Amino acid sequence: MTSAGSDPEEDQYLTISRWRETERAHMISAIHEMIEEARKKAKSKPAPANERIRWTRLAGQLIWYKDSILRSMTQEAMEKELIVLKKKVLEKKPEEKPPPGYMWFGQPPVKQDHTIKPK
Repeated sequence: MTSAGSDPEEDQYLTISRWRETERAHMISAIHEMIEEARKKAKSKPAPANERIRWTRLAGQLIWYKDSILRSMTQEAMEKELIVLKKKVLEKKPEEKPPPGYMWFGQPPVKQDHTIKPK
């Protein structure tokens, strides 16, 4: 039960999300190849020590970058799950009020007059 106005927005979101997934997959495979090459160069005996140090540093940086890409993929997956969960909750109970004592920041608190009125 989605409204007609939200369908194009959802389609656009899904299109962008799929494009990101494919681009990240390409980036991860390319980075994986570069990491393997850097590891080979770092372990190479004929290479001078200072070059092996540079290749080792590069491999570490590439591993860190690959990890950051994977973390961003995890965050996007959690965002998708949160959107789906939010829709399910709103569809099931659209008019339910928050429980008593719940801090509702959207509206200011009701002012009460605590002064003693003379009789």
